[in-house]
Amino acid sequence: MSAENIPRDIIHQKRFEVTEDMVAKGIGLDVQVLSTPALILAMELTAHEAISKYLSEEESTVGGGICISHLRPTRLGEHFEVVVRLKRVERNKIVFQIEAFDPHAKIAEGEHVRYVINKNKFKAKVEGRHQ
Repeated sequence: MSAENIPRDIIHQKRFEVTEDMVAKGIGLDVQVLSTPALILAMELTAHEAISKYLSEEESTVGGGICISHLRPTRLGEHFEVVVRLKRVERNKIVFQIEAFDPHAKIAEGEHVRYVINKNKFKAKVEGRHQ
């Protein structure tokens, strides 16, 4: 597996709206704001989307790590935008710089690692673990 077909200057952005299923629940807050897990999912989806068109039919990507600072709250109904920048490629490892912005300010920043995988081999590996 390699990421040799992926351009090294990728910048990709995707817009999201904070919906009910994305708000922080069960942590004692009386406000509805974007949860960190939902923010991380948006970041992972944006990074995957940034490079998926450069992969073969047999390939996909999986998340391998993420380290972010969630800097400020974003309210239910507000939009936010995730921006990913490819930092480097090391064989099948792809490292992104990630940021997110709502209409008011930067809401998050960090780094995300994805790995290019062969879908069939990955599926076989997962199924083999459950036998």
